This record gives sequence, C-alpha cells and structure tokens, in this order.
Amino acid sequence: MGESPSIRPIHPGFTQIINLTMSLRDKVCFCLFVFFCAITSDASAQDQKVADSLAKIYRQNNLTGTAKLDLLRRLSFNEVNDFKLSLAYAEELINLARESKNDKYLFQGYFQKGNKKRLLGDYQESLDAYFKSVDAAQRAKMISYEASAYGAIADVYTLSGNYSSASSYYNKAIPMLRQTSDSTALASFILNAGEALRKNEKYDSALQYFKESAEIFKKINYPIGKAYSLGNIGMVYARTGKQELAENNINEAINMLTVSQDYYPICDYLISLSDMYLEKGDIPKAMNYVQRSLDLANKFYLKEQISNGNFKLSEIYEKAGMLDESLKHYKTHIIYKDSLNNTKTIQQMADLRTNFEVSQKQAEVNLLNRQKKLQRVLLFVALIVLVIIIALVIILLKNNRQKQKAFTLLSKAKAITEEQRDQTNKALEKLKRAQAHLIQSEKMASLGELTAGIAHEIQNPLNFVNNFSEINAELITELQAENKKGNADAVHALSEEIFSNEGKISHHGKRADAIVKGMLQHSRPGATEKIPTDINALVDEYFRLAYHGLRAKDKSFNATMRTDFDPQVGEINIVPQEIGRVILNLANNAFYAVTAKRKDAPQPNNGAVEYEPTVSVSTKAFKSPTAGGGSVVSISVKDNGTGISATVKEKIFQPFFTTKGPGLGTGLGLSLSYDIVKAHGGEIKIESEEGQGSEFIVILPADKG
Repeated sequence: MGESPSIRPIHPGFTQIINLTMSLRDKVCFCLFVFFCAITSDASAQDQKVADSLAKIYRQNNLTGTAKLDLLRRLSFNEVNDFKLSLAYAEELINLARESKNDKYLFQGYFQKGNKKRLLGDYQESLDAYFKSVDAAQRAKMISYEASAYGAIADVYTLSGNYSSASSYYNKAIPMLRQTSDSTALASFILNAGEALRKNEKYDSALQYFKESAEIFKKINYPIGKAYSLGNIGMVYARTGKQELAENNINEAINMLTVSQDYYPICDYLISLSDMYLEKGDIPKAMNYVQRSLDLANKFYLKEQISNGNFKLSEIYEKAGMLDESLKHYKTHIIYKDSLNNTKTIQQMADLRTNFEVSQKQAEVNLLNRQKKLQRVLLFVALIVLVIIIALVIILLKNNRQKQKAFTLLSKAKAITEEQRDQTNKALEKLKRAQAHLIQSEKMASLGELTAGIAHEIQNPLNFVNNFSEINAELITELQAENKKGNADAVHALSEEIFSNEGKISHHGKRADAIVKGMLQHSRPGATEKIPTDINALVDEYFRLAYHGLRAKDKSFNATMRTDFDPQVGEINIVPQEIGRVILNLANNAFYAVTAKRKDAPQPNNGAVEYEPTVSVSTKAFKSPTAGGGSVVSISVKDNGTGISATVKEKIFQPFFTTKGPGLGTGLGLSLSYDIVKAHGGEIKIESEEGQGSEFIVILPADKG
C-alpha cells in the first residue's frame, strides 16, 4: 500500500510513464512504458504478454475486493495494443474503487486513465483525470502519489505549450518528491521542468535543471534518463551558440537512445542537429538530419515530430529556392499541428486548472466553516451542561455527603470546556494561515503588475544609454582614423560630438538611477513601518506603473491619463508599500473598466462620438466634517468606463467577489485594499453610475508624525 510512484521523464516534450504503484516484481517484469511508439518495442511486447496472461485470469476467475482492484490496475497498465480496452479496465477500476471507498485504487484508476488519454493525444480528458487523481491522493494522505499527479499535470501542460502552468505544477511536485526516496521520479520531473523552461527560452535555468537530473540519473545508474539529460543539455548548447558542446552531447544521447529503441527524443535531436548545420549554411547535411528525423516519425506515427520535421523541411526548401516543395511540406506541418493543438482544447484545459484550484481553496474554506459550526454547537452544549452542573452543585451543597460528587462533575465540565476552547483556537489558527496564504498570493499578483511597470519605466533611459554608447564607439573609431591623417578640424568636430553624447548618456543614466532610487526609498522600511511619505509622488508613481505594466502586457492597450494633485497634501505617515498596492489595484480596475467599454463602444463612422478611454487621479487636503474636524487627505481614482451596478456595489469589497472573466481576477484586490485603508484609520468610498463610469475615493488621516 505504501509504494512510491515512479515516473519516466518526458523528452523532449513528451512523457513516457511506468506503472504508478508497481511492486518490485512488477518493476522487473514491466520495464518502461514508451509513449506512442511503445507498441513496437521489445518492452511493449513483454508488457502485452503479461496483459494477455492477466486478461485470461480476469476472465476465468471471479475475483472480488482488493484482488480484483489490483488485477484491474495491472491490466490497465500492461494493455498497450488496445488503448480502448486499457481505458475500459481503468474505468472499471475507478467505479469499483469509488464503490468500496478505496482512495488508493481510485487514485490509480484516474492516473492510468490520464496516462492513456495523454498517449492518445486527448490532453483535456487526461488533465481532468489527473486532477481527480490529486483529490484521491490527498484523501489517502499519500505524498508520493500526490506529487506524481502534480508532475503528470505539469507534463500535459508542457505538451500543450502552456509552459507557465507547467512550471507551476512542477514546482509543486519537485519539493514533495525531495521528501521521498524515489530518486527516479525526482530526477524525471526535474528534467521535465527544465524542458518546460527550455521551450520557454529560459536557457540558463533549464541548463541547471538538466545538469541536476543528469547527476541523479548517473548516481542511480539510469542510462535512459542520463541520455535524455545529455540530449537536453545539447539542445540548450545548440540554441546558445556552443556548437561543439551541442554536437557532442546530442550524438552521445542519440547513440544511447538508439540502443533502447527510444525514437521520440531522437527525432527532436536530429532536428536540432539539422538546425545547427542550417545555421552554418550546410544545406545537404541539414537536409540529411531532418529527413532521418521524419523517416522515424512517419514509421512510428509520431504526430508532433511529423509536424516539426515537415516544418523544418519547408524552411530548408525555401532557403534552397524550391518554393513548391517548401509549400507542400508546410501544408503537411499545419495539418498535423492542428490535430495536436486547437484553441477550444487549450481553453478547456485552462478552465480545468482554474476550476481545480478554486475547488481546492473552496474545500478548505468549507472545512473550516464546518469545524467552526461544530465547535459552536459543542461549546453551546458544554455551556448548557455547565449550567446544569452548577445547579446540581447548589442542590448538592445542602447535603455534605454529595459535595465530593459535585466537585468531580464540575471538574469534568471544566475539562470539556477547555478541550472545546483548544479546538476552537486550533481552527482559528488554521483559518488565519489560510487567510495569510491568500493575501500573499494577491500580493504576488500585484508585484507582477508593479514589476512590469518598473521595467517599462527603466527601459527607455537604458535604450538611450545603449544607443549613444554605440554611437560614441563608432565616433571614437572615426576620430582615431582622422587623427592618424592629421586632420585636426575633423578630430575637433568628432570630439565635440562625443562630448555631447557623453552628456546625454549621463543624463539618461541619472534618470534611470532616479527611478531605481525612488522605488528603493519605498521598499527600504519594514512591511508594517509607517514613514513620512509624499502622497502626490507616491500616487503619481504607482498610477504610471499600473499604466506601463498593462502596456507591457498588451501593446494595443491605450488610455488618456489625467492627474490633479493638491500641493497642500505634503507628507503624511503611511506604509508606502501598502498604500501603493491600493493605488495599483484601483488604477488596474479603472483601466480594465475603460478597456471593456472601448470594446463595446460604437464606431465613429456610425454617427457616434468616438469614445476616449480616460482615467484620472487626484489628491486633496481638507478638514473632515466628522472625527472632530481633523485634517484628512483624499485620493481619487476616476474612470469613464462601464460603471458599477447597485447590486455589485453591495458585494464589491467581499473576498473572492469579481466581475472579471475566468483567469482575469482573484476577487481579492479590493478586499485587501479595503483592509489596508482601514488599518491606516481611513475609509474607501464608491461613486458610480452604471454605463457612465466610477470613482473610488480613499480618505486617510493626515498624520504628520
């Protein structure tokens, strides 16, 4: 019951899996289950013989209980000739495990179903099965199973090209596997995580992952894993211009994988060598390598490799001037690519991930609510019991012979009360931890928006510095040439131009330095330390960062920005990072609202006035009509977007409430902003008319310290 799942690495881009809960005898008998081309390999033939033998036992014996569950598990894994039959075994295993409430075998059923669906290219159904296997593993409290399911989910996202989601789930699986003794699974998922980074062109990070996986595979004497690692390292070297290292690693990997008849990665390695020779201008060698890759892919019907090979042939023929051949292979590439990836499937897979994560968090919240409700009932019952006991004590005090009995009853009631109090405190601590986790997630989302804005702000002066530096280098070369000629006038003119450019470099360098210092000034104090802060500068800075962050993500985004800052505001004591996060959230929501309205606005050629998306921020210092007429500062974020209905206004500060589409918002931004402003002794007001726009007003006490 406690066996650890064992996963074989995907490479490059595809997963090959061995049985999830194999006994030691199984591991010797079943070997490796190779993706798609497995049905032609020696290992697959051996697995199929085992499957045929198990099927005979299944037909001839009326097994029940755990024996039948385990037989179905083995049948589903070993049946490699008929995937429909293998899926039927997995579905029967799922139904029987659900009826018997056996989460271990329920996990195995869903996991085997996910494996087969993935091998068939049905990524959406595969993903759905893997998510359900996570639920079963969590109920069974089996860390290695849960880690393997997360890794399998990440593999599917890698296959579908969603490398961001893939990295997210690899980062869940790998730390969990480090706590187990399953080095094969750990090395495999480290390799797969590196593959997702490689496909996302993060080559330095990918190389670190590949080297770590190679060390582990070498330590446990797993030659196939080592071959994958070497091949991946070679592909990274090929992409980073280290040709000799690339060729050495790739050729060694191909030699090792040819022995084991593992053709999927060989196809990709051959394409990589073709790329390398194509960059050198050696078209015959490039053609030879890509043709070898395509021959293997066609032989074993490897869809993605057929698509990749035809695309590369199209590119080579185009460079060779054979446009008809280029077009023919490009059409073949499109046909196979469309069969692997379509928009609907990718969106459904993204929805599955979102629904799974939301259901996980909702399950935690529901559990805490049930625990709190039960504890309130128990506390109420304990209180009633305590009242009854006290009443009995009053009566029993009249009889000296029953004093000891009353004391015993009272002690028991006190113990019950203390136990319930401890349970309540534990539940409260769990709730606080969950709340802290959600708040941290929202803060990290805000940090992403902030980072994009800062990068955009700094990029402009850095571009000037780089451009003028390059110009000066060219001018210095000219100056040296003129100096050798003895042309004093030209030397003087060139030196004047160089001196002018140096001034521009200094100017833009200081501009970038000022931007960085401004951000450091806000980040230097502790997270909860209030310091005197220039409100106008803070609001202006985060308003611009919100705008540039959105522009960095969507170049088509545009809106008019207006500011109106009261010079009387000055400095007040706040936690600048927290108030900055409030401004960032309000500005992002305003830009979202005007963008949504612009999409639905009528076109000017229909007689309508062209809609101009506009977001304004302003500050004002004044005396509050309440709270004894003390000084306050207001910060207004106003837009002419879609507006907010009266129904939405009532719920807008509730946690998890959002009007944005799936994946566009967590529903925590305004809730956290509300809490931050309240913690500063302030308040947030909303003025909005549906269809006309909204205004959020933050009022803070003008505490000058």
